[in-house]
Amino acid sequence: MRGVWGPQDQLVKEDSVEAVGEQLKVYHEQYQDKSREYDVLYEEYTRTSQELQMKRTAIEAFNETIKIFQEQCETQERYSKEYIDKFSREGNDKEIQRIQSNSEKLKSRVTEIHDSKRRLEQDLKEQATENRDIDKRMNSLKPDLMQLRKIREQYLVWLTQKGTRQRKINEWLGIKNEAEDLYSLMDEDEEETLSHHDELTWYVGNIKRGQAEELLRGKCDGTFLIRDSQSQKGSFACSVVVEGEVKHCVIYKTVTGLRLRGALQPTSARAELQLNGRTAQTTLSF
Repeated sequence: MRGVWGPQDQLVKEDSVEAVGEQLKVYHEQYQDKSREYDVLYEEYTRTSQELQMKRTAIEAFNETIKIFQEQCETQERYSKEYIDKFSREGNDKEIQRIQSNSEKLKSRVTEIHDSKRRLEQDLKEQATENRDIDKRMNSLKPDLMQLRKIREQYLVWLTQKGTRQRKINEWLGIKNEAEDLYSLMDEDEEETLSHHDELTWYVGNIKRGQAEELLRGKCDGTFLIRDSQSQKGSFACSVVVEGEVKHCVIYKTVTGLRLRGALQPTSARAELQLNGRTAQTTLSF
């Protein structure tokens, strides 16, 4: 059988819709497993990267603190000898002891700071190694993810070309969302008329956070818009009304798809969003 993507790619070897569908299910589950593994690593990599940056900043602060304390030690050392000689001539042992005690405390504090800095540098070194290892594991998963996604797409194209209903394909993919099932019952032309297919109903381009909040002010929970991210060039941001307040998150593109990061985090497998359309509001489930 001739593959739908040509001889250079993985071929659809099964010869019946049911067999292809079952194999699609296998590849889809493998892809999901790999995606979950990648997502766990991605979260860990992000966390350790942030901690590494914090530790580097802390080490810089230690360096500045050590510099200040060393200057204090040098100043105290210059004047201590002079005052100790003075109080020795006066027989004031109490003041001599006080000066010596203060000097020892200052030196002890400098030693403590040096020790803390060394421990932090060691932690930084170990965590940097861990971070690199996570990055390697993520990179090792990328070829499998891309290959599984390509194969899955081949099977989806094959099934679509054979006229397989979307509802049946959804069953193999494990999609049980009622809204998605509703869309699967629509003809292609009908589905194209839904407002979320027109980005003019939700994409507002390069506007600032404050402008997005003004556009969404007073809107129902779930009303959202997509705009260009101001903080992450090349990415997008989602602004959405949650419990009467406008929340924001950055939309990152990764090898496994789009990811949200920010004040808005998914709280369940289904999230209801209403399109901020010009003439109508349409509820989506994803």
